[in-house]
Amino acid sequence: MLRRLAHVTLYVRDCEEALQFYTEKLGFEVRMSAKMDSGAWWLTVGLPGQEVEIVLHDPTHWHDQETAEQMLALVGKNPMWVWETDRFDETYATFRERGVHFVTEPRDQMYGREAIFADLYGNLFLLMEPALV
Repeated sequence: MLRRLAHVTLYVRDCEEALQFYTEKLGFEVRMSAKMDSGAWWLTVGLPGQEVEIVLHDPTHWHDQETAEQMLALVGKNPMWVWETDRFDETYATFRERGVHFVTEPRDQMYGREAIFADLYGNLFLLMEPALV
């Protein structure tokens, strides 16, 4: 039986720049970093205190050319993920100060306060503070 979600993968063009964005701008921590002789890099990041790891995957050195090109065509086209915070205004201000690009202004919804931001590849993420029930 399934036990838990362990990893989700984001296709990236450059692991180094993706690592910099996710750690320096969003505050993630490196969970695993292993470079292989082939040039492949197993690189995962995660939020402090959370088990799920995000694999920052540059398929160039992992797969044959055709497969790698198909995966690279998906860069920036990931489904939107929702990142929850309990300090929306502080998190929003910190991300903006670090240069994170928000594609919407903060707004209040029936379920909470939200704003959409993009990573360096154009993947969209929702920053949300749930409404108090």
